[in-house]
Amino acid sequence: MRPERVLVLAATLVACHRPTEVHGLYVNQDGAGSFFPCDDPKTVIAVQDSALESRYHRTATLPYQAVFVRLRGVNGHSGSIYGGQRIFTVQQILEVRTRASGECPRVAQPAPLPSKP
Repeated sequence: MRPERVLVLAATLVACHRPTEVHGLYVNQDGAGSFFPCDDPKTVIAVQDSALESRYHRTATLPYQAVFVRLRGVNGHSGSIYGGQRIFTVQQILEVRTRASGECPRVAQPAPLPSKP
């Protein structure tokens, strides 16, 4: 293969994995993190990051409470090339806090916990 082609191929691969900043709601249940972007509320993205999980548990006051996060990292997917689960690899945690009133309004509000009889 010619050196020019190798250089173009390498540049293309690096560009595909450029870090991006995202913000939305994050929930962690039994070590499985789920991220719901504010600008794409019908999408769920798997996030496996122990530092984010730790900060989530220090911030969330209720079980399954969604917290607001801003993250920098790389988008990806797992599974088949025809589809599969979207994943996000965290490179930097920019913000983790409780969800403010009216924040990410298109992402569903949490359902109330069932009352015990």
